[in-house]
Amino acid sequence: MSGASATPGEPTAPHTGAPAPAPPAAPLPVELSPLRPEDPRTVGPYRVIGRIGAGGMGAVYGGLDEHGRCLAVKTVHAEHAADPGFRAAFAREVALLRRANGVCTAAVHAADPDAPSPWVATDYIPGRNLHQHVRQVGTLDGAMLRAFAAGTAEALAAVHAAGIVHRDIKPGNVILAPDGPKIVDFGIATAPDDAQGPDAAASYGTPGWVAPERYRGAPAAPPVDVFAWGGLVVLAATGRAPFGTGTPAELKERVLTGEPDLDGVPEDLLPLVERALAKRPEDRPAALEAFTALLDLVSDAEGADAAAGGLAERTRPLADRLRSALARYWHGVDAGWHEPALWAAAAGITLGAGAAAAGATVAGAAALAGAAGGAGASGTGAGGTAGGAGALGGLGGLGGTGAGGAATQGATGIALGKIAAATATIVVGGGVVAGGIAGYTAWAGPSPEEAVQTAAQHLEQGRGFSAEVVRQYTAEYAEQEAAAQGVAPEELVEQSRSEMVYSYAGGERPVFLASGYFLPGDESTRGRGVPQESVVAVANVDGAVYVYGTVAEDPLAEPTDPADLADPADYPAAAYGPQLIGDSLASLAESGELAEQEEPEQVGASAARVYSGPMTAQVLSEGRVERSQTTGRLWVDPETGQPLRLEHTHEEWEVRIDFTAVDEAVEVSDPQPADTTMASQDALPQVNAVIVSPVCGRVEAEGASYEVRPQVWDMSCPEAMDLAESFAAGEGEMLMDYSGTGVQTLLIGEYACEQITPSLPEGGHGGRMLGNCTTAEPVEDPGATGFSHHLGTRPVMALAPTEG
Repeated sequence: MSGASATPGEPTAPHTGAPAPAPPAAPLPVELSPLRPEDPRTVGPYRVIGRIGAGGMGAVYGGLDEHGRCLAVKTVHAEHAADPGFRAAFAREVALLRRANGVCTAAVHAADPDAPSPWVATDYIPGRNLHQHVRQVGTLDGAMLRAFAAGTAEALAAVHAAGIVHRDIKPGNVILAPDGPKIVDFGIATAPDDAQGPDAAASYGTPGWVAPERYRGAPAAPPVDVFAWGGLVVLAATGRAPFGTGTPAELKERVLTGEPDLDGVPEDLLPLVERALAKRPEDRPAALEAFTALLDLVSDAEGADAAAGGLAERTRPLADRLRSALARYWHGVDAGWHEPALWAAAAGITLGAGAAAAGATVAGAAALAGAAGGAGASGTGAGGTAGGAGALGGLGGLGGTGAGGAATQGATGIALGKIAAATATIVVGGGVVAGGIAGYTAWAGPSPEEAVQTAAQHLEQGRGFSAEVVRQYTAEYAEQEAAAQGVAPEELVEQSRSEMVYSYAGGERPVFLASGYFLPGDESTRGRGVPQESVVAVANVDGAVYVYGTVAEDPLAEPTDPADLADPADYPAAAYGPQLIGDSLASLAESGELAEQEEPEQVGASAARVYSGPMTAQVLSEGRVERSQTTGRLWVDPETGQPLRLEHTHEEWEVRIDFTAVDEAVEVSDPQPADTTMASQDALPQVNAVIVSPVCGRVEAEGASYEVRPQVWDMSCPEAMDLAESFAAGEGEMLMDYSGTGVQTLLIGEYACEQITPSLPEGGHGGRMLGNCTTAEPVEDPGATGFSHHLGTRPVMALAPTEG
């Protein structure tokens, strides 16, 4: 009707006042199918765009979050949601999955087991599955194959540590995403094993990939997944399944009695694959063992290039090593058909700058770089796409495949680090076939050994951690010593107390710092009195070790000769890092006498599980690592699997470590004050001497040889060597206002380096001796001082004379 007013709130057409026509619906992305009338348009905080797939337990939708990120949102069918037992199983398995942590699975954003229709949301992972990649692109070889094997083993190691068994590892459940391989299709709330006959358990798996013991009715356990993982490596390397093709009965017989076809598997991988495919589960390696061995193969293949910034590759956290391997070698995998912008357009949403960055396309190493940033969103780059995730939470999410907009295959992913769900949709010749939900079963739950190992993994593979460490006499030892010293036992305990802080930041340039008063563990130092010169901080900066000393009573006094304080050999890089605690926890888990306390103990807001047993403890004495056999107790958060507290008791000492942050981005900075002559007398620790620093190389000048040692974290070895070589060659401009008879300062770029030219008895000067270099900042207005530059008060590089 002309002249009618528009409905309030509706847009109107220009000039007429009539309601504007609805904009034409944008086509759905190729990986999504249209929603049905009964499908939800929102689930939790997510806007539903289209269907990914459905199965007997529920449906999986493509959704967008408030930042424009593409997610897979799985809901449970109403008939299952009405079953209290199903809901309880769903909630229990969600809690288990939240404890997992890894790189090569999808990140989970949220879940609501108590919703009318329980749901879980994960990242979306684009890419071909392993079968499709082998058929359409070809097999993997060399470093790419090793990275594939390591990534899939890492995914299994993480979920096994959380008490989960996948039960259906097969090529269709491994997505080759642009940022690495991803294991997907973890079912939620599947029925537990109910062995009603010798072959009952075999229904939980795919013929040809089912482990022999499952055909005999054994319940699922981690070796089941390792068996199938061995087959994945065979297929990736050769293009053939290890037991060929055939009917389910034929494949069963080959698995039970035949030998796998391993012809074409590279020699360096063959021993590990043979063990993984062993008939007896006890003969197979654990997933973590396989993962570690494969990372070592990558390091061996890299040779001298394995050291990043001077750090031997094997000393780095496992997760960092895997990310580095993927960044170097995982190339040529694309998923250009997936465009987050198309998801937004289908929803009628215009992505803003932030959302566009969160959902933009990525490919190859660009995806890795985005993931390492820890944003939990898709990275950006050119070429294909991938859902990125946090530094540790996984890279990617729900899986999908496609080629040039043609048929696609999708599968929801599971988050290592959070939670999961899964349904597979297979597109064959343009027709969609529901793949159903077939995934994991929660086995008996993590044993004490697995719980302690998981706690160690949180420290070694997480984004970072911080811990407060206190060491003091035991009450028993203080009682013995009190009478002899004429003090109360309580006073002696307090006098013996020393405090330290451990801080670790992971990522591309891992940094570990231990700082505090490291009192010796023997009778050379008793009580709170601290030597005038004492080690108070040790740092490992990407494999470069720095040791720091305290300020003497006179803050302007020269510290003792560093050679009298510390031997660099006492501070090996491999000893300092998350492994300082992680190795202690590993020894606790492997002791064979680990026990779990029946009743939990409250630590903060958590009712912690407590584990105790013999262990090899590592403690810092004067900053050096000392190992001793002792008894340890570990408190673990049952929800996250993260360590809360660690205590170990020795003959004289008891040590308590309280974790104040775990798997969090921790800021770690150089402990030296900006002005070493003005260090606060109240600072703890006070630093005025770098008594050990990395040796980057040597330079020669005037017949003398000098070790080149950076003194600050910001100066890398290549930068230090460039500066030292220019200094040794006599390059640079003389700073007259900082030079005089016998001592001159050369300006070399942004640094000022001091040299000595000693006077000779007969007159003149002989040779020159190289000193240290500091920063030099130009003075815009010299004014009355006349100084052209401000020079830093502490060296950034030291040249130490050597013999020969």
